[in-house]
Amino acid sequence: MRTVLAAMLLVAGAGCSAADEAPAPTSTIHVSLGFTQLLPDEGTPKGLLRVVNEGDEPLAVTGAGLRWSGYGPEFTRAQDATLAPGQTLDLHVLLPEARCDEGQEPISGVVSTAGETKVQRLTTSGQQFLRRLWKRGCDDALVADNVAISYAPGWRTTPDATSLDGALRLVRRTGGEPVTVTYADGSVLYDLVLPGEVTIGADQRSADVPLSIQPGNRCDEHAIGQATAPFAFRVGVRVGVGPDATETLVLVPPPVRVQAQATRMLLAYCRA
Repeated sequence: MRTVLAAMLLVAGAGCSAADEAPAPTSTIHVSLGFTQLLPDEGTPKGLLRVVNEGDEPLAVTGAGLRWSGYGPEFTRAQDATLAPGQTLDLHVLLPEARCDEGQEPISGVVSTAGETKVQRLTTSGQQFLRRLWKRGCDDALVADNVAISYAPGWRTTPDATSLDGALRLVRRTGGEPVTVTYADGSVLYDLVLPGEVTIGADQRSADVPLSIQPGNRCDEHAIGQATAPFAFRVGVRVGVGPDATETLVLVPPPVRVQAQATRMLLAYCRA
């Protein structure tokens, strides 16, 4: 009898404890989160956390950021934006330095209001986009550890204004890997022409990479006047040899003097 009474008291006590528990608070933040970057910001730490308000009420955002080991501890940037129900808004964030030996877990975005902070996984497309940015940053850091890339002096425009010829200069920093420039990629206004691959050896101090900037196929006034990234040139770079080599695209915007030469060449070419 005592055993039965004790069991009844235990069950009754457990029931009272469960009934006394407060219900979990309901989140007021109902969003989907992605990630993107503007073309002019390529190669910089500037990014955009894409927030879609999936709720039925306006959402006043006071902070936005990321939680992912690939960029270190959780970070947020102050915001002052209100999203109407169903509205999409890209919120500016600054990406910290990449931690290239981390980042195995899924990426989460962070959104704060005055009364709540919500951490939520990015959409699949947002995860993929940000991982590409992160990997490119890590690859760029590997290239920068091995060589410095600059525009050599002495760029010359051909008499018929069809080509601005010069060279990129690779100067060895540290590291013992050969570095090869494999191809070149221009912009909407200019073609970038690389005659052939050039390698700076592991024991080589410097090497020049012949390169030509040539007019593209756009001479219309709108394209020339409205191009947002006319000098977002890139070169393909391979660090190392064999299956373990790393290949990446490195942004190589020309210095102001070369930009001015290229602009004069393009205008002369289009007037001809």
